[in-house]
Amino acid sequence: MDFEAWRRFLFAASVFFAVFGLVAAVGIHTFLFDMWTSQIDAVFFGGQPSESALAMRNFLMGPLGGTIAGSYTLQSFIVAVPFKNREPWAWWAVLIGMLVWFVIDSSVSLWHGAVFNVWMINLTPIVVFGIPLIATRKAFAPPAG
Repeated sequence: MDFEAWRRFLFAASVFFAVFGLVAAVGIHTFLFDMWTSQIDAVFFGGQPSESALAMRNFLMGPLGGTIAGSYTLQSFIVAVPFKNREPWAWWAVLIGMLVWFVIDSSVSLWHGAVFNVWMINLTPIVVFGIPLIATRKAFAPPAG
């Protein structure tokens, strides 16, 4: 694939994850999240969360989903214009933003015994965005000479 195809892929993936954040904020009770919430319940609540634990999880998904939606909306705009114009900071912004999130989220998940969060949630965006970032890296290199 050429640069523009990878850029369009990054844009579409960014929009997809922004929508995913919105769905996570309001749709935590849907079948889409059953596997993840069952793991949360097993690891943190012995499989039987109390009403107050469910209320807290439901609340926390609002800010978490909003943060996901907001960060990927920002990334969509970065990929749409400065990344398209091959401004080096745009490539670095997407890469560093992704790595900071991945390291912090995965470390905290592992620390708390939530390994499932790393393989169910974190690995997908790292692969989805990592491959196109690797593929487009040379397009942001300074011109030779």
